[in-house]
Amino acid sequence: MFRSLAPFVIVFFVTAPVMSAEIVPLGDNGTCLDCHTNAGLLMQTVTPPPATSEDSCAAAPGRPAFLNSFVNGAFPNSTHGQIGCTGCHQGDATAQDADRAHANMTKAVAGCKDCHAEITARTATSLHSTLDGMAHALKLRSGEENFHKLNPMWQSDCATCHAACSDCHITLPEAVGGGLIKGHEFFKRPPMQQTCAVCHGSRAGAEYLGQHQGIAADVHFTAGLDCLDCHKNDLHGDGQSYTDRWHVQGRPLCTDCHSSLPNTTSRNHGAEHQDVSCQVCHSQPYQNCFDCHSDDKDGTYSRQAGHKELTFKIGKNTAPGYPQGIVTLRKNPVVPGSFDYLGKDLLPNYAAHPTWKTTAPHNIVLSSPQSRRCSSCHENDDLFLNGAPSKPSR
Repeated sequence: MFRSLAPFVIVFFVTAPVMSAEIVPLGDNGTCLDCHTNAGLLMQTVTPPPATSEDSCAAAPGRPAFLNSFVNGAFPNSTHGQIGCTGCHQGDATAQDADRAHANMTKAVAGCKDCHAEITARTATSLHSTLDGMAHALKLRSGEENFHKLNPMWQSDCATCHAACSDCHITLPEAVGGGLIKGHEFFKRPPMQQTCAVCHGSRAGAEYLGQHQGIAADVHFTAGLDCLDCHKNDLHGDGQSYTDRWHVQGRPLCTDCHSSLPNTTSRNHGAEHQDVSCQVCHSQPYQNCFDCHSDDKDGTYSRQAGHKELTFKIGKNTAPGYPQGIVTLRKNPVVPGSFDYLGKDLLPNYAAHPTWKTTAPHNIVLSSPQSRRCSSCHENDDLFLNGAPSKPSR
């Protein structure tokens, strides 16, 4: 009897302490949860973040402001909750008033590396973290000698798009004011419409969700896919630094799921279209911003998008290494005078680089207007940046 039970008893007493040892309380909850689990109190005390500018690239979701600070009562029993509020946030958990309680708080995201060292190290070099894609594009036009003069604009505008761990896994992105997504829940898989589609709201997000009037949602969205079904390997980076997203290893390609051209799935998928990107035939009109300007109003930085329009343009590829030569193009919103308030002639190399750039719109449909017949595309000058090519012979 005792011999047969012995293995069970040994396993139970050895395993239990190991499991509990994985959660190390680093701080106290104290009075923190007295306020942050009290929805009624938060409704009276939490003020909403400033509204996102209409000229912003991000789009904040509309919801009650108290949710930004509301902690679900079940959170303290979760893995992260057992660390303790001050273990991540610091502050004073013994204080009875908000000012003292929140004094000396730090950004909790700084502690992610303590448990998630490998992935935070890789993320540090990702484009979401470094913003090197935007910096590189600006440096091409400004030159290194002028780039530092753009720093006030960079810090007030571009740098606000930087994404830390919490911007995907815990909170709404800082670009729209932050705030807890759902009661301080940690999402291993970020909820697309509260994270990805918020930062990328004016372009990819709105396109994918079908938020532009008269433009259908992406067929992949209607089929139930979200961003991470395609963007599996590129979000956290691979430990290397890149100057644009087109060179990132593991970035999604249509051919990850669909056969490359030529193939026999359609008469239009023959060798004559082998050098044409999928989006040329399967995308719809997408957002273009034409003449953004930075300014300073009463000591406060601002940006104005002079003209936005849903357009569709086809032309030659501008991204070295891109697999096709004929692609969809999107207008670069920067113009020669975009940063004149910081000084004149800060973009001396503006004309040396394409102002319409390779893009991959996120509004794919099976049958688009330009794919229904040859003449819809080949005899339609409006679709092409520099005029339509001749109709192919059959």
